[in-house]
Amino acid sequence: MTMKLRNRLIALICLIIFLGLGAALFLSTSARKPFAVILFVGDNINSSSLTAARLFSGGGDAKLQMENLPNAALCRNAANDFSIPDNASASTAIAAGKRVNRGSLCTDPSGTKLSSLLEIAASRGRSTGLITIGPITGTTAAAYYAKSINPADQSDLAAQFSHHTPFDVVIGGDIIGSSSSSTNAPSVKQSPLESKDKNSIAVFRSMGELESQPFWKSTPVLGLFPANQLSLTHSGEGDPNAPSLSDLVRVAIRHLQANRHGYFLVVDDPGIGIAAGANDAESMFKRILALDQAVSTARRYAGENSLILVAGRENIGGLQLNGYPFLGDKGVAVLSLNAQGNPSLCWATGPGFAPEDKNDASQGKKSKQSTPGILSQPSAYPLPQALGVAGDVLTLGIGQGSEKLKGFLDLTDVHRLINEQL
Repeated sequence: MTMKLRNRLIALICLIIFLGLGAALFLSTSARKPFAVILFVGDNINSSSLTAARLFSGGGDAKLQMENLPNAALCRNAANDFSIPDNASASTAIAAGKRVNRGSLCTDPSGTKLSSLLEIAASRGRSTGLITIGPITGTTAAAYYAKSINPADQSDLAAQFSHHTPFDVVIGGDIIGSSSSSTNAPSVKQSPLESKDKNSIAVFRSMGELESQPFWKSTPVLGLFPANQLSLTHSGEGDPNAPSLSDLVRVAIRHLQANRHGYFLVVDDPGIGIAAGANDAESMFKRILALDQAVSTARRYAGENSLILVAGRENIGGLQLNGYPFLGDKGVAVLSLNAQGNPSLCWATGPGFAPEDKNDASQGKKSKQSTPGILSQPSAYPLPQALGVAGDVLTLGIGQGSEKLKGFLDLTDVHRLINEQL
């Protein structure tokens, strides 16, 4: 070996060592962001409702999956103009990181339109996904793509969704009802949500179709289900084709994780709030437990390098579980009268809920019964629909960044926390 060649080899080895040390130093000192960021959002995520749901599921010794999330904070959820928010202002606080007036969706008091976390994630190269148990044009889901001061206008929200840059995965309820539940029927009416170019988006109407779509394809996926399927809590409950929330989360993760830059998935369940608005504790507990199981599924499929958060939005109805249920009481034993003959579950506001007389309860009418039925859940102040009540909501989390969840925060801090990890 000549002297010249030897010197070149030494120089090359030194260069390789230098580059290796530099790379190691960079990887050890720079903050690496989580590959997966998953946000679960629901109403009545508070200590009272979670405790009651836990007792309903398995008694005093039961444990929710959410309880395995190590970090937690109580979050104030006031709107810009009222101490108690509605679902539009509370959704905006999380999605866009700013307090807005009640009834405003990602639009601040000055009229400025605010970017949502999903839009921010897409601009940073991440895959984006949105799952909702309600209609895609529902207020809580629309907070991630629409800007409006009238979130009740479904036609406007549908138009904004159709003209919005597609997210990679969107799954939720259609707005034209069950007539669009099958793509095989020749009389299927096209949903307003499908007005995007058919070549740029793949539309599916069943869980089987979603499962069969190759995960490596880059075509955006839109899953449209009849609302009566998504309102169920478990797959096969009354409908063998109905997907569970866990199923939807698993399929969404499978599609989104193909992006090497990572992904951001929002899972929205307005069904908890709808059940609370009707003072239907049993349905609310089942929805909370379905959300709880979906959190477990997300942890299992997202892997270690992930940030998973469960954020409360607003409190509805003011549920309290009273009396002294036995340690092993669960299910109907928690819903029924307690050992003293009093209703175990009571609400601050709302229609009350008696399964023995559901028709009257759903219409806000008082039951003609002189004594409460065994499953009655009375409200202190009867109204056609339960009102929002004051109370901080819980935000729980695991993964990089979630260590900031401690003490008392604001819902806008949840937005800030996620934004830093995208």
